Amino acid sequence: MISLQKAIQTLGISRRKSADKILKDGILVNSKIIKEPWYELEEEDTIKYEGKTYKISELLKRKEEKVYYLINKPLDVICAMEDPFGRKTISDLIKNKIKEKVFHVGRLDLNSSGLLLLTNDGDLANKLLHPKHEISKTYTVIINGHPTREDLKKIENGVVLETGYKTNPAKIEKVKKQGSNHEVTITINEGKKRQVRLMFKVIGFKVKELKRIKFGPFSIKEVPNPGNIKKIDPEIIKNFIK
Repeated sequence: MISLQKAIQTLGISRRKSADKILKDGILVNSKIIKEPWYELEEEDTIKYEGKTYKISELLKRKEEKVYYLINKPLDVICAMEDPFGRKTISDLIKNKIKEKVFHVGRLDLNSSGLLLLTNDGDLANKLLHPKHEISKTYTVIINGHPTREDLKKIENGVVLETGYKTNPAKIEKVKKQGSNHEVTITINEGKKRQVRLMFKVIGFKVKELKRIKFGPFSIKEVPNPGNIKKIDPEIIKNFIK
C-alpha cells in the first residue's frame, strides 16, 4: 500500500502545484473524489488527474533511481513536457539524452531562458517549490530605460504586485547600462508566476530579456550553452536540501 499524498509526489503529478493544493481540490481515485492525504491506495487502484490515468500497480513495481539534471532552456521552448499546439517543449530538448521520465522543477516563460532543474523525485520538487525553504534564484534582465537608485531600492525592499501580493525583499547585485537599456542582476527567494517581470513593471520598466543564471547552489556556468544538459550527483542534492 501507499498513501495518496506519496503517490501524487512519486508520480510527479504535483510538479505544477503542491500535493496539498491538489488534495484540497480532490483527486479521482477509482472514479471517486478523495481529499485525504493519508488515504491508503491498494495495488488495483487507479488515480486520474488532468485527463491522465495512473495505475498504482505500476507505481508499486517501479523502483526507479532518483536522478537530477540541469538544463539550459533556450528561448521559444515551452516549459512543459508536452504541448497540444505542437510547440517545442522540454521533452524535445531531452529526447535521446535523458532516459528517465523526468519533469521540470518550477518553470520559465516561453520568452525567458536559462537554468532549470529536471528530476523524477517528486519529494524533492515539493521541497524546492515550497515557500518556506526560500530557495534563491538569480536572473539577469534587460529592462528598457534607466532606473534610479530609488527605483531599485523599492524592489530591494519588496513591492506590491498588480495581483496584490507583496514580494519578499530582493537583492540587486549588478546594474549595467546598455545603450538605451539597463542590465540588472536580481536574486529572489520566491517564485510567483512572472514575478520578476511584474516587479519591474511596478516601478515602471518593461523586462525585454530574462535569463535565470542561478538556482540554489547551481550556476548556468555548468550548462553554458542553450540546450546543454548536465547530470547532478545525488549527494550534492542531498546537501542542498538539508
